[in-house]
Amino acid sequence: MTRRSTLPGRLLAVDLARVLAILFMVQGHTLDVLLDPIYRHGFVFDKWLFLRGLTAPTFFVLSGFSFMVATLRRWDSYLVPSSQLFRRLSRFLFFIILGYSMHVPVRTLRDLKWLDAAGWQSWLQVDVLQCIGLTLAFLQLLVFLAKTPKRFAAIVTGAGAAVAILAPLAWNMNWEGHLPFSVAAYFSGSTGSFFPLFPWSAYVFFGVALGYAYSRYSSHASGLCLTGAGFAFILVGVVLQHLPVTIYSNLDYWKASPNLFLTRIGCVCVLLSALNWITQRVKLPRKSIQSLAQESLTIYFVHICILYGSLWNQGLRHRIGATLPPLATMGWIWFLVLAMVLWGWTWSWFKRAEPMRSHMVRFAIMLAAAYSLS
Repeated sequence: MTRRSTLPGRLLAVDLARVLAILFMVQGHTLDVLLDPIYRHGFVFDKWLFLRGLTAPTFFVLSGFSFMVATLRRWDSYLVPSSQLFRRLSRFLFFIILGYSMHVPVRTLRDLKWLDAAGWQSWLQVDVLQCIGLTLAFLQLLVFLAKTPKRFAAIVTGAGAAVAILAPLAWNMNWEGHLPFSVAAYFSGSTGSFFPLFPWSAYVFFGVALGYAYSRYSSHASGLCLTGAGFAFILVGVVLQHLPVTIYSNLDYWKASPNLFLTRIGCVCVLLSALNWITQRVKLPRKSIQSLAQESLTIYFVHICILYGSLWNQGLRHRIGATLPPLATMGWIWFLVLAMVLWGWTWSWFKRAEPMRSHMVRFAIMLAAAYSLS
């Protein structure tokens, strides 16, 4: 296989995958919030549930992939204190703070004294942004320790395998009995966390390994490797799941199974391979796709606020709830998908055209949130 240095020209497939993942996440959350439960059954709905289950793994894998590509471009800058390193760590911290802000259970900080145990658990549970932010910060620490890209990729690959294998054990441990709940929430979904580090950080780690491998070989070779590896992972995951023995007890397949991890990353590999093939043969609006991909986390935050509410608004879950038939739900899905696409493009343009003002807007939002809680 041949080496190739023109990686940026081959990232359109990855950007397209990220756009598809975030838009599928928008429709998934919209359906979950608005569709009446009486319609949530049948063959089509069951297949949709499986596809929806691939959205978050794809999102996490591509976060790791993007981290690796960005790190390789400025490897030396991330080995020593620098402005690039400071901006990167600040961004990761912002993800974590933003994640917690989305679940604030009180209107003002004075109301914290009335918060019961369930309220604290709801606030401190780990969601997408906290998991990704902390995992990326840990990866930056590994960059310091590894010193070279090859060693870094090897360490991360091993760490990802370890996290996936240990996930069932982590879910069965009583973390709350040994750690403060705010820390324990990062290790197991039994605390109520939607995206604890076990197993979700393993998807980010795998994305890093994938980004390293993808950066070293030609587009054709990368596509073949992705296809082969993808089907191999799926096959191994399915075969292991159907073996009559298991090494784990009390295993929740849909939340912590290493076999499901293999199946999902196999599907992500096949998806990336297919998109790699398409982007080489179909002329697509590169800049538009890249703009949306860069704003995927912003789109995630905004659509969550619209659907589930925030400090400033009641979400559709409270205003409408799970009361709509399929046709009306589909209308809301198309409306929100279109709205998020337009929002992503608009915010991306605004950041490029008015960088100082965009920073001021972010700062103003943080001040407004702080004021709302005061």
